[in-house]
Amino acid sequence: MDIENKEWFKNTFEKSKEGVVKFTRISRLRIEIASIKKKSDERFESLGKKTFQLMKDDEINHDFLLDDYKSLEKLDSKLAELENEIEELKKREEETFTSSFSSENDFVKTDANRDMSDSDTTADVDVSENKAEEIEEEKDKSDTK
Repeated sequence: MDIENKEWFKNTFEKSKEGVVKFTRISRLRIEIASIKKKSDERFESLGKKTFQLMKDDEINHDFLLDDYKSLEKLDSKLAELENEIEELKKREEETFTSSFSSENDFVKTDANRDMSDSDTTADVDVSENKAEEIEEEKDKSDTK
């Protein structure tokens, strides 16, 4: 390799190295900025919750906060209403489910809930087999006559 090519490779390598170092520094700074923003957002949220509680307790009262406070109260009220509705639906569903099994006679067996080895199933099969045998016998009697 001649000296010119070596110099070109050396310069290209140095520029690439500087670019990687610069990119790494910028990436680290962006990560640090994101971390600081996250901490800042958490602090703002905490401050907002504390301010809300102070307004709720009538310890502070500022007109410029009142609209936001009222909006948050409405949202909290709506959330509580919806959560209560969910609980009521769960309660009704549970009551309906348990009341459907309150009496053995009310329970209707289906293929989905029937134990195929229980005595009712075998009795049903026996009855249908007996019925088929009786029909067969009657047919034989009528053919003989």
